[in-house]
Amino acid sequence: AYNNSCPSIFIVFNTTFENMLRILLLMGVLNAPANSDRLTALDFICIYGNKCKVLDSNLHGNNEFGFAEFANKREKIAEAIKLAVKNAYVDVEQGQDGFVYSLNDRGEKIIAAIQSPYVKSYMLGAKIITRKFARTSDEDILKYISKMATESKEA
Repeated sequence: AYNNSCPSIFIVFNTTFENMLRILLLMGVLNAPANSDRLTALDFICIYGNKCKVLDSNLHGNNEFGFAEFANKREKIAEAIKLAVKNAYVDVEQGQDGFVYSLNDRGEKIIAAIQSPYVKSYMLGAKIITRKFARTSDEDILKYISKMATESKEA
């Protein structure tokens, strides 16, 4: 359904705003604060679940870029996190390995207001992926993506 309170989600593609909305959705599924690397990796797997051999399809369709996008993704997600912090949608804490981020009440209200088939698909994939990688270190998730890229025809 089209949501007038947040119409931009339907006309933006790979902007800081869109990335922020996806990261908020992902944080809404995670049961613990996460650092930028973990959010970047999990978001990538949510989008390219089939390429990463975790989901039945790729949320952003099949294209030749996929793994090549991952190189730029860290910077894009870092910008999205900054926007979420600036808008007070997430809480920031100092963790063992740097800053970790978690959704706060204001962020929860934002994700509750966003309804679309895309959001439902992303949330479903995020639930599967966060369960699969719940006990996997950030480093091992990044190694997994690297292994999938190497096995892929794109490499």
